[in-house]
Amino acid sequence: MSKANFKTQRKGGGFSAIELLITATVLTIVTGFGLMGITRARAAVRLSGAAREYASYIEKARMYSIRRHADEASERANVAISADKTSYDVTMDLDGDGGMDTRTIPLPEGITFDTVETIGFDWRGRTWNTVNGDTRSNAQVSITMVGPNDTISIDVTGSGDITIDSRVFDDEVPDVSLRVGDLAAGATPPTSETIDTTPETPVETPGTEPVPVTPPSTEVGGVTPTDPARPTTPTTPTTPTTPTTPTTPTTPTTPSDPTPLVCTLSTDLELVIVREDKTATIQVGVTSNGTVSITGSSSKPSDLQVIGGAQTLGSGSFTTFTIKGKKAGVYTVTFSSSCATKVVAVTVLPKLL
Repeated sequence: MSKANFKTQRKGGGFSAIELLITATVLTIVTGFGLMGITRARAAVRLSGAAREYASYIEKARMYSIRRHADEASERANVAISADKTSYDVTMDLDGDGGMDTRTIPLPEGITFDTVETIGFDWRGRTWNTVNGDTRSNAQVSITMVGPNDTISIDVTGSGDITIDSRVFDDEVPDVSLRVGDLAAGATPPTSETIDTTPETPVETPGTEPVPVTPPSTEVGGVTPTDPARPTTPTTPTTPTTPTTPTTPTTPTTPSDPTPLVCTLSTDLELVIVREDKTATIQVGVTSNGTVSITGSSSKPSDLQVIGGAQTLGSGSFTTFTIKGKKAGVYTVTFSSSCATKVVAVTVLPKLL
């Protein structure tokens, strides 16, 4: 075999050391980026799950205070962040014995809060926020969780509405004290209509013979002279017309205002986990002073479907909605009525291989 043929055969039969080194380097870089992406995704899922769990405990504390009509500070359910910012204490009746219990919920590793504060609720569902010993009512609260690569905020409005990583509008409701005495003193007394009591002027009826008017006579020495050329005719006195009394106007009746509809929605689950192409059910209950129509909607209908349509419920009853996951991700399902809303977190997991 010639020298040229030998070289040609070696070149076509394998890879050189430089080619293998370049290939290994590219594979290492691609694998590194893949592992980094997986690590970031897992950290984001842990952070989102921790935020939703924290928000669900805040919602439970609010519902507990409303149901128990918590008026005093010792009766209010609350969620307090610990001093090391790696856990939080939930204080409410957790075992159903009627007494207040406290449970410590730790955060996943690598996740912390950025502040130390306490959120409680009164019997109207409004917030009581305590920071550094200073307590404010109807306070707008924003809690931030910090993860290895990202942050997420849990926002609570003054009226108790809870959202996660969303834009929140300030709706702090001030306490208003009405002075009933001042309102009564400043009220305008009702005005009565003035009735015209002037008697009406008699109207001459057409076709009636007019009565001749006799000019006044001048008495001379107690004797009234008469006109010899005009005979004297006795005058018949005219009967005066009785004046008509105006009718008092009738005051219109003010229709009574309808009773406003007040209701509260509740669900049997605060966090639902379902796999792609699988379904899960959520029971929705209502407490109200009337009949309520409830609908369910998804934060992304193309990836998470809510089955059930509009359903009408009375107070103390419940109904069932079905959700179906179409694509893996984190979503929310909002149950709405004319007087209240309820948000449930939903996590859709990939299919099992």
